[in-house]
Amino acid sequence: MKLKSRLTSMISLAALLLSGVAKAESDVVISVDQGVSMAQPIAVVPFKTSGGVPADVGQIVADDLRNSGKFTPVQRNKLPAQPASAAEVNSQQWTDIGVDTVVVGQVSAAGGGYNVAYQLVDTLSNPAAVIAQGSFNVPAAQIRQGAHTVSDQVFEKLTQIRGAFRTKIAYVVQRGTNSYELRVSDYDGFNAFTVVSSKEPLMSPEWSPDGSKLAYVTFENKKSQVVVHDLRSGSRRVIAALKGHNGAPAFSPDGSRIAFASNQDGALNIYVVGASGGNPSKLTANAGNNTEPSWSPDGSSIYFTSDRAGSPQVYRMSASGGGASAVGGNRSYNAKVSSDGKNLIMISGDKIVKRDLASGGTEVLSSTFLDESPSISPNGIMVIYSSTKGTSKVLQLVSADGRFKANLPGAGGQYKFPAWSPYLTK
Repeated sequence: MKLKSRLTSMISLAALLLSGVAKAESDVVISVDQGVSMAQPIAVVPFKTSGGVPADVGQIVADDLRNSGKFTPVQRNKLPAQPASAAEVNSQQWTDIGVDTVVVGQVSAAGGGYNVAYQLVDTLSNPAAVIAQGSFNVPAAQIRQGAHTVSDQVFEKLTQIRGAFRTKIAYVVQRGTNSYELRVSDYDGFNAFTVVSSKEPLMSPEWSPDGSKLAYVTFENKKSQVVVHDLRSGSRRVIAALKGHNGAPAFSPDGSRIAFASNQDGALNIYVVGASGGNPSKLTANAGNNTEPSWSPDGSSIYFTSDRAGSPQVYRMSASGGGASAVGGNRSYNAKVSSDGKNLIMISGDKIVKRDLASGGTEVLSSTFLDESPSISPNGIMVIYSSTKGTSKVLQLVSADGRFKANLPGAGGQYKFPAWSPYLTK
């Protein structure tokens, strides 16, 4: 069923999301609350430029590495030199200040865009040795993507973990009582744009596994409906509009199905429907209220919140229904599974908590107030969520080990329901 809506599509998403021609508008910008004292020191030297360049590539790379929680970039005013290539790196200068790795590079005009070149240099060797390097052209409007590409490659070389700096986040901004926007930005808040706006609430965006669609909840005509929004074409389709409430959509790992919650029979229950719509299948019944479904990485199980034992807690059941067992502990809810299937990231005691599914051990990750809506980066090292700060809802970041914390203060409005995209590049 096609969505006939007062929702207004603000921008052609194919151009902005997939080809990256958005201007560098930002709703939120990462502000570090707690760094990691034992993070690996690294130096990112300002990239040498020829002609005007609209972004500071070296600073973006340094910020990305810092935001991972695994590196501490040397402050620019403490750099002993500013080499532009590995040949100019004097190893002794860097080892004297405790730095074993240095990133150097250049940005130059190339056609209608820029060439970004970098070298990752090992200063424990003398002369300094290049351990990774790259050179690529980017359109002028994608200069930040070029910087994030450098960050991804450097991060993966040094950690053996795939970088996620070219990913996106979706979130809802509420201004006043009748203005809602579903927004998408780079993971660090830049290149933000509006997907849809509405006078009715928008809630719970979730990405399809290929990053081409968002499922979310609208209250069109004062009724909650689950919508799938194709980000390439801008088309929208209602895939769940059962009697009563419909909410909490979650794509299956293969993108073919969507789990959601509805109370069409009175109590909330988990349903599954095809990603293009169809007749929903009911997975839970006669066991309290059941909501907030989330799939296991292999698609064999669904995690969900239920009060069947008297208070909310996270359960796991077969993706076809049945065999439910408690896995989250008392008063746990809103769980997401790590990409390796080993941990749950969830809310417990109004904090972000990590639970080891094998041992049952738990670790409190956050130190903020009234935390909600956790979403895990595709490489599993960071969690974005919303919390309450004063009278506002704000976005927060915490590393999966709890050591790095940052906030993303917004410019006016309530920032809610963050969702981290999958990888958007090969």
